[in-house]
Amino acid sequence: MKVTLIYPCMGRRPGKRYVRSWQMEPLPCAHLAGLTPPGIELVFYDDRMEEIPYDEPTDLVAMTVETYTAKRAYQIATEYRRRGVPVVMGGFHPSLVTAEVLEYAEAVVVGEAEEVWPQLLADFQRGEMKRIYRAKERPDISDTMPDRSILAGKDYLPFALIEAGRGCPFKCEFCSIMTCFHQTQTRRSIDTIIKEVEGLMATTKLFFFVDDNLIANLDWSKELFARLRPLGIRWVAQATINMTYDDDMLRLMKESGCIGVLVGFESLNEENLLKMNKGFNTKRGGPEA
Repeated sequence: MKVTLIYPCMGRRPGKRYVRSWQMEPLPCAHLAGLTPPGIELVFYDDRMEEIPYDEPTDLVAMTVETYTAKRAYQIATEYRRRGVPVVMGGFHPSLVTAEVLEYAEAVVVGEAEEVWPQLLADFQRGEMKRIYRAKERPDISDTMPDRSILAGKDYLPFALIEAGRGCPFKCEFCSIMTCFHQTQTRRSIDTIIKEVEGLMATTKLFFFVDDNLIANLDWSKELFARLRPLGIRWVAQATINMTYDDDMLRLMKESGCIGVLVGFESLNEENLLKMNKGFNTKRGGPEA
């Protein structure tokens, strides 16, 4: 069986190159590759960087879809379905607006793929693929490892994306992460993360931790940073402002190679922040907010 993985772009002007600063490696596709059982042929196309060969024979097409790529994903799906090739979609957008996405796909993965992706493939091989696949509970991602071999030969920006944990314990009212993961976070084992980082250091020493909130568990994060410290890498991440309440945390971040952090400041108005359940960004907030 042959499966084609596609990462859809947001859209581009005809004849124009895609925005270079957005050409980061698509980690979700590498994760799907890592979850795919042996014996299944995988090919991967990145819509941001190359033409999609719609007429190339394949048995199944799978796409990870965000809201900002949904329209393009539907266009791609339509081309394949016109050729009789079934399409599967997963990601945050399909998880949140499943009924809409089912109009453009034969199957939708709702939530995380670790438990259901192998099952979907097995069902498809038997001719019994269901319309919706939904994990019964959050999967154990302790030892998950992406398969980056599918990314080889593509001209991505010269840094590696790493997932240390998934989800966030805060309840910011506007956040799709909170909605999908219900204020929970799961984490990979620190040994697995270090192994992945060390394995990539031959090609880069610049890393982007794509976690929704890398410092959600302060003690765990401190242990991770202490383990990163001797590697001599540089890294950036996304985190919440409550990291600044802990001087030891800030010191470890610096010593482990942190060169930048993306922090959400949705509003500077305390009343608005409290209404959106983001009290830890107000003067009334604190380490326990």
